[in-house]
Amino acid sequence: MVVPTSTEKLADICFVPAPAQTVFAPLETFAVFAIADRPDAQIEVSTSNGDSAAFNLIKVPCAGDGYYTFMTTIKVSSKPITLRYSYVSSGEKINLNGYATIVPKSGHGKDEEFSTVVELTEQQDSVAVKIPWLNIDDWQGWAWVRPRATWIEPRWVSLRNFGRFGAHFLMLQPLNHSIDPASTFSVFPCSSSEATVHITGPRNDEEPGIYARVRRTKANAVAKVYVVGKLSTSADGYESVNGAIKLAKKFLGTAEVAYHDPPAFDRGLISPFSQLGFCTWSSIGEGVRPTAEKLRHLVESLKAAEIPIGSFIIDDGWQDIRHGYNGPGEHMRGLWGFDIWDGMDASFKETVSIITDGLDSVENVGVWMALHAYWNSIASESPLVTKYKMRPYKLSRDCVPGIKDDGFDDIQTLYESDEKDHIWWLPPKELAYQFWKDYFCFCAEAGVTFAKIDDQSFSSFLAGVEGAEEAFALWDGMNRAADEVFGVGRVIHCMAHCERTFNGDIGMGLATNGMRVVFRNTDDFGLPRPNVHRDHIHYNLMNGIVTSRMTLIPDADMFMSGAQWADYHAVLRAFFPGPVLLSDKAGEHDLRVIHKLIAKTTSGHYELVKSHEPAEPLSSRIWEPSLGSGIGPAIKAGSYFPDANSSSLVMWSSRDGAASPSTDVLLPSDILDLLGPHILEDTKYALWFSEKQTAVTFANAPVQDAVIPLAEITLQPECHEIIVVAPFYKVGDVEIATLGLLDKYAGLAAIAGVSVGDADLDLSISFEGELAFIVTDSSRIKVSVNGQQATFTSTVLSPSATLAVVDLKYSEEMKSSDYWTVKVSCM
Repeated sequence: MVVPTSTEKLADICFVPAPAQTVFAPLETFAVFAIADRPDAQIEVSTSNGDSAAFNLIKVPCAGDGYYTFMTTIKVSSKPITLRYSYVSSGEKINLNGYATIVPKSGHGKDEEFSTVVELTEQQDSVAVKIPWLNIDDWQGWAWVRPRATWIEPRWVSLRNFGRFGAHFLMLQPLNHSIDPASTFSVFPCSSSEATVHITGPRNDEEPGIYARVRRTKANAVAKVYVVGKLSTSADGYESVNGAIKLAKKFLGTAEVAYHDPPAFDRGLISPFSQLGFCTWSSIGEGVRPTAEKLRHLVESLKAAEIPIGSFIIDDGWQDIRHGYNGPGEHMRGLWGFDIWDGMDASFKETVSIITDGLDSVENVGVWMALHAYWNSIASESPLVTKYKMRPYKLSRDCVPGIKDDGFDDIQTLYESDEKDHIWWLPPKELAYQFWKDYFCFCAEAGVTFAKIDDQSFSSFLAGVEGAEEAFALWDGMNRAADEVFGVGRVIHCMAHCERTFNGDIGMGLATNGMRVVFRNTDDFGLPRPNVHRDHIHYNLMNGIVTSRMTLIPDADMFMSGAQWADYHAVLRAFFPGPVLLSDKAGEHDLRVIHKLIAKTTSGHYELVKSHEPAEPLSSRIWEPSLGSGIGPAIKAGSYFPDANSSSLVMWSSRDGAASPSTDVLLPSDILDLLGPHILEDTKYALWFSEKQTAVTFANAPVQDAVIPLAEITLQPECHEIIVVAPFYKVGDVEIATLGLLDKYAGLAAIAGVSVGDADLDLSISFEGELAFIVTDSSRIKVSVNGQQATFTSTVLSPSATLAVVDLKYSEEMKSSDYWTVKVSCM
């Protein structure tokens, strides 16, 4: 590498903390870092108290080439300090725009709880109430808003300029320095079964503030909703999140409702979400209707590639729909009958058989359906209208004011600008359950075993209290009927982002008696939008902060193994609890990506190797600007695996829509944050960089130097890194850290148990694969698998660390065992 001279322009530089970022500093001396693309960079910082300091190049382990880490320290006083960065280019000092702010924890704050109860009288159908305890001049941060009909997404906002969109959760940090800077304020508008609520800024002639917008959903009853807030001063944002949701449960009466997962087996069938799935949506082509020929082509491709698909979804387009009903224009399509469309060129049962006969591994076949039977409900002249005494229901944007008036999601409802043209024909609430029961039974007779129910959030637009009651009845009837026909918990609830799920009786467990439901967490993964891949990762991680704390199992959506940043998306699915669905086009499969998500168990069947809880953004990094331009920090999230006593830190490049490199310094405080209450005292940890195939150590000693970075990490565009953080166990005179399966994204998920003796480390492993260890002396260990001595390969990482890998293979003899039993002994 040619090192540029100091007179040449500095091309790439970023700072931690970044300009315009405010950070909490508990230490008397605070370390500030710069990452630059050259080792002789001349970088300085000046402070608001008149001091200045030069950055010095430091030597830290580097996971990625081409960047260098610099550091200086700032003396933290009792008052906030602003930092301005500068560097020398061609002999001229250049000041960066914006100031970083360091604020000391003064200890003057205290935890507090806030609440506002809004009650509708029997004469009121809606009301707006200003929240008195939410001062708009004091707070900024993340708001989960609904900018479109179908999805709730995180936005960075100041309450002073809140905007028109309705918000369903707030996670805020203080702007006012009189508030303890370690504070996080989470605000949760909690809907009930009688009324829904979200919050917005002022509208029309309202005075500045934040308002609760309440809508009645049950006639002839006193209706209450709640807006609650939790202020936490622990510098851990998740304490405020947990506190706000706990407070909402108390008001709603669900504090004692225990959340539980659907059964793994029901009606004699395995859950369709525990195996690798496939969906026809992108594979056939968005908006392209499926046919028997297209399905056969897909099935033949999957069979030829030997991809062990366990569940298969026939997506939108299979139904018998007719055009030109329920309003003018070609887009006004409605459901005509329960059977498949005539262009399928096969019966319903024959269509399902194409899949089950062609792929021996498929145990479940599902179909896409809309909550209103189709996008624009049932066609007005359909025979179903008479059979189920269907009625016309009006729609209105006024039900959810603030959403963009841009045709919404193009082909879906409210496409026409004149609302008088929008009529939906739906079964009345007393027949909603029967309609869905009959529809599901018809599907089940053809061999269908589960459903993906889309279009759910559009129920918000059914006008009036009558429309709101109809929306409740449709969902409740659909969910009850699906549980009875297919088995409990066999619905993917999609396009379901509204008050009932994010804030109300579904999400809070009332509607399901605590049973968790599979819930599409974000919009589609590969839409033609700017920054779509990066934003998809970001939205899923941020939405998971809220949805994972409810009776919702977040589903990160399908992806393609052979296109559209496959690795980048596959990693997220490995660290999310929902279904893993491929949507590959025929012949476009990347088996390397697919087999990093699945593995054989002792039964010889393939299962998903993934986390059971969604990865969450690190609490200390949730405020950093990871979505900016130029080089800078990556998106980061952590996932803990209790059976392994270990965690994974996952990073995705995110700069300029992941088109520029991301650069980070990994600090000891990040590892403390990642492990949280699970950290083992006086224990050394191995940090294994899965993509870079390198390792560093972290010593969790009583006096831990929290200033010197553990590593500098550079991610190239479209790339990711998975850092396995595993404790070293003392086995005889050797230290051993177990990394899980090296050939899987979430390899720690394979570890079902760990037991440490004086001279042995015993492991229970759930899947076949490359089981890896970092050992201080590989010449002193021996490995046995299922009681038989096994060979292992060794790769020297450093004078005191060797990577040892033993290959676990499935055999017929394994069927009598629950796990591979692995023993590592010190000789």
